[in-house]
Amino acid sequence: MTHVRSNPPHPNTRSASFRAIAGAAALLALCGCGGSLKAPDTSSSAPSAVQAGPQLGYAWKTQDQTLRPILGVPGSSQTGASVVPAAAFVAGTSSSPAATALLIGTDQQVYRMSLPNGTPAQINLAAPAGATIRFSPSGVTALVYVPGSLSASVVTNLASTPQIRQISVTSPLLDIAVSDAGTVVALLTASGGGVLDFLPVGGGQQQLATLNGAGGMVFVGTSDNLLVADSVANTLTLIRAVSTAPSASQLPTSNLLKSPVAVGTALNGRWAVVANGGEPSVVQVDLTGAASPQRILCPSQPALVEQLSGNGVFRFTPIGDTPTWIADITAPNPAMLFIPASR
Repeated sequence: MTHVRSNPPHPNTRSASFRAIAGAAALLALCGCGGSLKAPDTSSSAPSAVQAGPQLGYAWKTQDQTLRPILGVPGSSQTGASVVPAAAFVAGTSSSPAATALLIGTDQQVYRMSLPNGTPAQINLAAPAGATIRFSPSGVTALVYVPGSLSASVVTNLASTPQIRQISVTSPLLDIAVSDAGTVVALLTASGGGVLDFLPVGGGQQQLATLNGAGGMVFVGTSDNLLVADSVANTLTLIRAVSTAPSASQLPTSNLLKSPVAVGTALNGRWAVVANGGEPSVVQVDLTGAASPQRILCPSQPALVEQLSGNGVFRFTPIGDTPTWIADITAPNPAMLFIPASR
C-alpha cells in the first residue's frame, strides 16, 4: 500500500502513484458498490455493511447523501455499499467508538441509528436547515447546531434514551465542542477573532481564552481537557479541567502549524493531530511532550479530522470520486494511507 513520506514526490512518481491507486481500487473490489418537507423513506431494503471482517468505521458521502462503511484495515480498505437509502437523509455523521450514526431526515428530524444495520429512529429533535452534527470523543454525547447561530442542542445518553438540552449564546457560534460528560465549550464571534467560553449546565458563560481565528477544537479522549487551535496565530493550546478549575498552556508545535482547520485526539489522550489548511499536511503532536511534533504530508488538502475505529486512526479528506486519505497518528512514524475512490 502506498505510503507518503516527508519529501514531496517527483511529478513522475505522483503520476505513477495515481495509476497505482486506480489498479489498487480494482484489486480491492471485494464488496458491493456502492420541495416540501417529508419524512425519509426508510422502509425500502437498504444494503447493509458487511459484518464479517474488520471495519474502520463509516463516512457520509455528500454527493449521493449516503452513509458508507469503510471496510478493511489501515492500508488495505475500501468503501462499501450505503447502510441507508440514497437521498433519504440530507446530512449525517457517525461515531466509530460508539457504533452510532446521527442523521437528519428530509423532514429535518434527527434520527439515531445503531451500526451496521439498525433502523433509524427519531430522537424528538428537529434540526434547523444547514445544521451540523458533532460527536464527543467516545460518541456518547453529540451536538446539533448551525455555524453562525445563537443556539445549539446537546444530546446526551445516546446509548439508551437520548436526552436533549438546549443552550443559547450571546454571539454567533464559530465553533463548538462537547465532552463525553456533556461539558460544552463554544468559540463565539468577537472583535478581532473569537472568545472561547465554557457553557455550564445551569446557564451563563465563563471565558476561557481568546483566539485570533477558529482552527478547530476537541476534548482530549474521555477527559475534561480541551485542545484548541488558532488558525491565525498558528498555535495549539491545551486547557485542563475545563468545568472545574480551567488552566491553559500553549503546546510546542515546532512551527509546523499552517492555518489549521481541525484537530483530533487519540482516545487514550496521548496523541493529537492537527489538519493544516495552509498546506497539504497534518501535524502529529505528543501531548505528553515525550516526542517532537511531526509533519505528515498529504497528497490532498486536508479538510477535516474524523475519528475512525481504533485508538488514533483518523480520516482527513471526504469520501467521493477521489482517494480518501487516513493515518494512524499513534504510529512512531505515521504515514498517509489511501482508501480508493468510492464507486
